[in-house]
Amino acid sequence: MSVQVEGKVETTCKITSIDKGSLKGLIIIKMDCGIYQVEFDILESINIFKQEENVSVIISREKPVYTSNDFCAHGYLFYEKPEGNKILDQISLFGLIVKIYSEKGLIGNNLFKMMDHVYFCVKKSL
Repeated sequence: MSVQVEGKVETTCKITSIDKGSLKGLIIIKMDCGIYQVEFDILESINIFKQEENVSVIISREKPVYTSNDFCAHGYLFYEKPEGNKILDQISLFGLIVKIYSEKGLIGNNLFKMMDHVYFCVKKSL
């Protein structure tokens, strides 16, 4: 399932790796979401995810519905540039970073604008 409309992307993903970050207590979760490759920082103390787990990812200007079984944060889409044969978008969650790799980019695909305030949710409740 994948929804792509202006101001919202919702897709299903599989967690492919969970690795320690360069800062103490930080981990990096990588996910394969079909047309998107997503990686995000999360504090080890609040991580609720496991490798190979299937999840739903939402990036939205509107606050989505979520539960205590999900990870949701808000921040700003602040970056979009080519990286290799993909476009890299980055969202800052007030220190934690979300990286989204795709063919056209979130801004280039007219889904979001630079510096949009967005919610980033990874939901276990599929």
